[in-house]
Amino acid sequence: MKKYVLMAVMMMACATMWADKYNFLTVSATGDEYISLPTIQKITFANGNCVVTTTAGDYTYPLSEIKKMYFSVDDPTAIEALPEEAENMQYKDGKLKVDGDGMLRIYSSNGALVQMANVKKGANISLGNLKSGLYIVNMGNKTIKLTK
Repeated sequence: MKKYVLMAVMMMACATMWADKYNFLTVSATGDEYISLPTIQKITFANGNCVVTTTAGDYTYPLSEIKKMYFSVDDPTAIEALPEEAENMQYKDGKLKVDGDGMLRIYSSNGALVQMANVKKGANISLGNLKSGLYIVNMGNKTIKLTK
């Protein structure tokens, strides 16, 4: 437990200094989560958890599962090749089937975040509220393009 408290104190002390240089906070736990620094309102440590509060909601990570946390300059979700399907996501018949757990983000073709949800394995997400067009879907380290 002392190790986690020391880690929390060090991160809080350095966060202000680092925030000027970096654009993203990466949390590696069960998968990698990339959080844009401008959206982060606060980071707290309580009850064995790290809670990152953003303008879009809270991300809670059990301290025992966090492998590393770090700040980065470049967009960690940059895409070199964009597959139509990933192992853990398939789009069919107006629904996105998710075979993994994590924070799912859907971006419009102009980069705007249009939908976000914390999903569990086996989820079927209806995309009926989205207009026809091209979307980028990201969950953990998997990213696909989706044409609706």
